[in-house]
Amino acid sequence: MSFATKHNANTRLFLFELPNHFTYYDLQALAAKYGLDAQHKVNAIYVNKKGKYGDQPVIATNNELVNAPHYMMDQVNDILSDAESVNLINGGYVGFKLYTYENKYGQQFAIEWLDF
Repeated sequence: MSFATKHNANTRLFLFELPNHFTYYDLQALAAKYGLDAQHKVNAIYVNKKGKYGDQPVIATNNELVNAPHYMMDQVNDILSDAESVNLINGGYVGFKLYTYENKYGQQFAIEWLDF
């Protein structure tokens, strides 16, 4: 990777073109639409800098944009700065599925990464 590619802010990391018609889903809505057993391909990951509560990680699947939990922000930044991870996503080798857990706020949804 060249220095310019590595450090220019306008460099695209992912090959996937985001369609204008994609809708944003939170994890609960994604689970309601597809169920917990569904596996979702990751086509791109980015950070929404205009989130209501600060930076918000977003995952582009084949059909929608998924608002990932805010606590995943450090992990998403690690992914975005790791060329091998970006290449695996561009190659179609990364996915995720949802799982649930309980806490004091009730049922919560989370992401488990998958190798495709």
